[in-house]
Amino acid sequence: MQKISYVKIEGKGRGVLATAAIAKGETVERSPVLPLALPDSECPGLSDYAMAWEENFDDGGDPAKACCIGLGYLSLYNHSAEPNARLDHHYDSNEISIIALRDIAPGEEITYDYVVPLWFTAAT
Repeated sequence: MQKISYVKIEGKGRGVLATAAIAKGETVERSPVLPLALPDSECPGLSDYAMAWEENFDDGGDPAKACCIGLGYLSLYNHSAEPNARLDHHYDSNEISIIALRDIAPGEEITYDYVVPLWFTAAT
């Protein structure tokens, strides 16, 4: 059963809300990703949604897979310095899981820490 919904949040734009209670440690969503090279991730329309992928590897990974675009709701979760979720990367299957860091109530926005310098002013 899906427990999340995409919504428009005033002052933030797009976001993801819990539609049912989500328990600490629960997988909120497991989304496929499309790996791509850094120059491709910087194209207009994609640059705000691209995420680091294999560039996190100690050896830099495959340059053709340095970044990725998340499918599902993955690219719609907003940043928070005090997040209620975290990401788990599954490099073998090209997927990312969103995992609840604490119990999340219905109607609460689900956020994670982008862990990079923000390219926008964070909403409160």
